[in-house]
Amino acid sequence: MLPLRVIESIALRHDTVMSRAMLRALGVVVRPEVGTVPKPCAKRVCDARYEGMRWCFENHGSPCR
Repeated sequence: MLPLRVIESIALRHDTVMSRAMLRALGVVVRPEVGTVPKPCAKRVCDARYEGMRWCFENHGSPCR
């Protein structure tokens, strides 16, 4: 397992939702830079190409039975 200081330094290198959540969990206060525009949240993909994708990843039964 990585030490918390290493996780903090990795999260500080990136500006993503996950890195900001990790910094909040670690108690690190990071203020946005002046003049920056916040990035919009990721949008859910609604496309016919992905229809049925969830079914592919569901566990319909264990192969060990």
